[in-house]
Amino acid sequence: MEQVYFTPVGIALKQHELYGLDDNLLQEQAMFLRSDIIGWAQQHFILNDQQLNWLFQQDSSFTVDFAVTISNGLLGRYDFDIRFGGSEIWKSKRIDAKADLPFKKIKIFVERKN
Repeated sequence: MEQVYFTPVGIALKQHELYGLDDNLLQEQAMFLRSDIIGWAQQHFILNDQQLNWLFQQDSSFTVDFAVTISNGLLGRYDFDIRFGGSEIWKSKRIDAKADLPFKKIKIFVERKN
């Protein structure tokens, strides 16, 4: 699989690539992500230092919940909507996974500390 930049366009490209896989291959990707979200992200995305630092600074309880939510979203073939807001230092996270049929979406909002 091709590495892409972790930007809205790159995320859309990666989503398209992943959802082009058959169910078994997509499940393999989702289980890899669930077991090692940082390794999975580094394998699939070109991450800048700030993005890598953010991943490595998260406590394990958040990382586990985040990985489960994202992997479940992959398995359900949800659309991903990831947005960053605020200043340059990221501090808190909100994840919302919804299945308002016919649309399934995972919204991730990362606030930044002023």
